[in-house]
Amino acid sequence: MKDQVESLNRRNVLQAIGGLGAATLAGCVGTGSGPQTDATQTTNSDSSVDGTADETATEAATAAPMADSIEFWEMAGSYGGLMDRYAQETGTEISHTNMGYSEIINKMQTRLISGQGAPSTALIEQKKTLKIASTGGLRDLRPRMEDAGIIDEFNDGVLSAVTGDEGQIYSVPDDIAPTTLYYRRDVWDEHGLAPHDEIETWDQLIEEGKKLPDDVSLLSLPASGSNLYWRFLNRMQGGQEFNENGEVVLNGEEGLKAARMMKRLSNEGLIDRGANWSQQWFSGFQNGTITGYATGSWFYGTITSSMPETEGNWRGFKLPALESGGNRASNRGGSGLVIPQQASEEEANRVWDYIKFVTATPKQNALSYKNEGQMTAHEPSWDQSAFSNAEFDFFGGQQLANIWIDTVPDIPGYRFTVDSPIVSSIINEEMRNMIDEGDSPKQALDRAAQRVADRTGRDIA
Repeated sequence: MKDQVESLNRRNVLQAIGGLGAATLAGCVGTGSGPQTDATQTTNSDSSVDGTADETATEAATAAPMADSIEFWEMAGSYGGLMDRYAQETGTEISHTNMGYSEIINKMQTRLISGQGAPSTALIEQKKTLKIASTGGLRDLRPRMEDAGIIDEFNDGVLSAVTGDEGQIYSVPDDIAPTTLYYRRDVWDEHGLAPHDEIETWDQLIEEGKKLPDDVSLLSLPASGSNLYWRFLNRMQGGQEFNENGEVVLNGEEGLKAARMMKRLSNEGLIDRGANWSQQWFSGFQNGTITGYATGSWFYGTITSSMPETEGNWRGFKLPALESGGNRASNRGGSGLVIPQQASEEEANRVWDYIKFVTATPKQNALSYKNEGQMTAHEPSWDQSAFSNAEFDFFGGQQLANIWIDTVPDIPGYRFTVDSPIVSSIINEEMRNMIDEGDSPKQALDRAAQRVADRTGRDIA
């Protein structure tokens, strides 16, 4: 899920800024800061989402005893329908807490280390999963995935982000976030920019962006999200933060190409650096003074629910390649469900049943996509017509899911580690200095690499 305001669920972000409408935001993401919200509820048996379930995990009979109740922590605010449907089918009571991105990480770490107080299951961002697993408090889910026959139903690149050094899988992927460039087609047309299907590379995009007047920015590249832009540009080339030996490689050629592109966008005067998730930021998209944003697929839910007056004017497309014929796939966000070691066997069995229902049941995933905009990581689910045939009037009739389905197989794996949060913080500072203070890409990344090495005790390759 995810990837902008780590301490807010996206639904509450838009409620907080007022006057822009409440967003039903899907996906998982997260850097930034802001006030936190916390709401607790217990599901009842009345489903709030139309549709019936089949192929559920509960249909597979099991002799393993399962608990009658579980506790579930999440930070997306979009699981009401799924929980209600599972409760209705199984009679399970689900105690549910929705909290901020930073809060859920901090509480999980504290309670896993203390050995008590953790929930039965929690939704955790992919990029934070190995950090949480380093406490020793998460179960390895690989055996359960293999026994259920679902391990091959998830993309290797997605699984790699939550896989430990010895092959442990600490999280079952729930949603993914193929990086997508969303833009205001009407503003581009007004100023004579080519449509997206004529743009393959960032070079072409920049040339088109130069047609915009000085008071209109081609893209939002928020100061607080500089690390996110760098990461998806680095990842789309197969770049990493650390190599297989654990050495720092973020200042390699892939990282430099990513930084140079960000610097070029700035030098050409094509980016808006305003704070993301602010009222001014949304106003820029609404009035067309910011025409585009490269982010996770989940952002389409933000657009549709917070800017209804712009219906029909938006389009989405794959990231441009850094060179002709180059890869156009990356990821920005994504989350999965974990099981703490603290859970009893009966509780873990029930949670596993719930996890399969949530993550690996095609019709449930289709309903979640239709009603909450959540793009599942479960590949067999994409055969559902809700994904392959859905046309979005808000996006001029585009079948957005087909763009994402086509993108996912080309997303390179990424080696997240317990030190990835340190990298994110340092990269954000150095990319911000590069763009706003005039440092060169090489200066910024060499300094970032040294700082990461100093903080983590690692060597630079």
